[in-house]
Amino acid sequence: MQDSKNLKEIKKTNITKKIIEDLEKIVGDSQWVNTDIEILMNYSMDMTEQVAPTLAEVAVMPDSTSEVSQIMKLANRFKIPVIPYAAGANVGGLTLPHEGGIIIDFKRMRRLLQIDKENKFIVVEPGFTFGDLKREFMSGGRLEGFRYSFPFAPPYTSVLTNALLNGLGSLGVKYGCANNFITGLEVVLASGEIVQIGQNAINKGKYWISREPLPDLVGIFVATQGTMGIVTKIGLHLIRQPKYTINYAILPKSADDFLRSWVHELDKLNVCDEIGCGYFPAKIAHGIIPDDDLIELMGKLAGLVRKGNWAKLLRLLGWPLLKAVTFNNPFPLIKFLASKNLLPLPEVGEDEPLMISGITITGETKNIFKAKIKAFKKFTRKQEALVIRPKEFGELAGVFNSILDLPAQLPAFYDLRGGGLTWVGSYIPHTNVADGVAKGHKILKKLGFFPVVVLRPMKQDHYFVMRFIIAFNSSDQKEIANARKAVEKVADVVLESGGTPYKMAPPIAKRIWKKADPSFYDFIAKIKDCVDPNGILNPGKLLVNGTPKNPYKLKDLTGNTGGNE
Repeated sequence: MQDSKNLKEIKKTNITKKIIEDLEKIVGDSQWVNTDIEILMNYSMDMTEQVAPTLAEVAVMPDSTSEVSQIMKLANRFKIPVIPYAAGANVGGLTLPHEGGIIIDFKRMRRLLQIDKENKFIVVEPGFTFGDLKREFMSGGRLEGFRYSFPFAPPYTSVLTNALLNGLGSLGVKYGCANNFITGLEVVLASGEIVQIGQNAINKGKYWISREPLPDLVGIFVATQGTMGIVTKIGLHLIRQPKYTINYAILPKSADDFLRSWVHELDKLNVCDEIGCGYFPAKIAHGIIPDDDLIELMGKLAGLVRKGNWAKLLRLLGWPLLKAVTFNNPFPLIKFLASKNLLPLPEVGEDEPLMISGITITGETKNIFKAKIKAFKKFTRKQEALVIRPKEFGELAGVFNSILDLPAQLPAFYDLRGGGLTWVGSYIPHTNVADGVAKGHKILKKLGFFPVVVLRPMKQDHYFVMRFIIAFNSSDQKEIANARKAVEKVADVVLESGGTPYKMAPPIAKRIWKKADPSFYDFIAKIKDCVDPNGILNPGKLLVNGTPKNPYKLKDLTGNTGGNE
C-alpha cells in the first residue's frame, strides 16, 4: 500500500476536455465519468508494496459491452492507455496505472446474465462478485442445488477476474484452477471490435457449454492481465451440489511429513473434494477465527500432537475417550479442564506456525458418502495426526464451519502489521512443495515476517498451490523495503523449485521472463502486437519488456524518484 505523498503526478496523454465529454456521452451521464484527484488516487493504490508511477487521468463506469466498445474505439484512436478495473483486489498491483490514461471500472456491469441449469452453466459480467454468487447458491437463490470453486478471498472479488487470472478455489483439488471452469468469452479488443469465443460464437450465445471442439482462443485472454483485450462476459461451468457433505480438520504432527508424503497419498484416495491447508502462526488466526478460545485450543492441541508419545496417546486413546464421555462434544470439557490446568496442554507461541488442513467429503448417495468416509478414516488412523469433526467443537462448531464457508473476509492479514499486504502465489511440482515451504519460511523469518502459507493439491495432485502471504506496515519504509525483498526472494525459491508465480506482479514478471525461453516471450509479444498494435491495454503488466511494435521499460514501482527499475 502506497503513501499518497509518494504518488507521482498525473501523466498527461492525449485526453482533452472534448474526450471527457465524449466519454460522458458514451456512458449517458457525467456521474459515471470522474476526474477528481481524490477518486483517481483510490484507483492508483492498493494494499501491496507497489507504488503507481502515475495517476490515471479519468475513471469511467460503462453499463454495457457496447459502451466498453465505444470507449475502446475512442482510446485507440488517440492512443490513450486503458486499465480494466473490477475490484482492485488482485494483490499484485495489476490495476495500478503505469502510463496515466483511462480506468474502466466495471462496478455497474455486475449482472448474472444467463442461467442454464440443465446444461450447468452461467454467464456473468466483470463486476459480478463472489458475494453475489454466494447469494444465488443459498436457499431460495436462483442457483440453489449447485456449487462453484470459491477462493479464500473477500466477497467483493470478481468471479470473472478470478477465472481469467488462474485463481485457485475450493474445488481446485478436483478440477484445478478457475480457468478450467471457463466455457466461453465475449471480448472487446483494443480496436473496439467485439469477439465471441467458444460454442457461444456458433449458436448465437444460446448455449455457453464448452470451448471444445473449436480452436481454443480463450487462452489468449487467460493470465494475460487485461493486456490482450477486455472480457465483458464469461461463461462458467456449474457443479451440482451433492446431497451429503461433511468437513474435518486435520492437525498433523509434522508439517514437513504431511507435505512431503501423506497429503499426496490422501489425495490418491479420490475421496476429498477439498484439501485446503494453512501454515500460519496463532496470531494470524485472530482476525480469521472470531473466537480466541478456538484459536488457543487448536494451537495447544496441535502442540500436543507434536510431542512424541503424547501424540499417540491423544490420538489413539485420549481423543476417542473424550468423545465417548462427552457424546461427541469434547471441546467444552477440554476447555474446562485446560482452564483448571488439569490437561497437559503445552503453551504454543503466537509466532509458532501450525499446519491445519480443512477436508471436505461429499457424496450423492448415502452409500457412496459412507464409503468415502470409511476410506478416509481408515487412512488417517495410520497417520500421525489428530482428526476432528466440526461438531466435536461444541458451541465452536459454527465458528469452525464459517472458516470453510467461502468467500471469506480477511481482516487479519492486512491489519496485523499496519495495512500492507502482498504475496507470492505459485503453482509448483508437488514433489518440491515441502522444501519450498521450508526455504520460504526461512527467508521470511530472516526479514522479520511471520510465515503465512496457503497450500492445496490441485487437479488430483498434478501440481500444488504454494502461496506465501506477507503482511507489512505500510507506513514503515524499512518494512516496505523488506517486503519487496521477501517477494523477490520467495519468487526465486518458486522458480528454483520448478514452479511459476501466478497473478505475477510486474517486478516478478521481470524475473520470470529472465528465466524463460526467449521464444515464449517473443511469441506472446507478437500476439499482443496483433490484437493491440498501439499498446494501450494495461501497459506495464505481463510483457514488461514491451513488444516489437511497442518497446517498453518498466517504470519504478517503489515511489523513488530515481527513474526506471
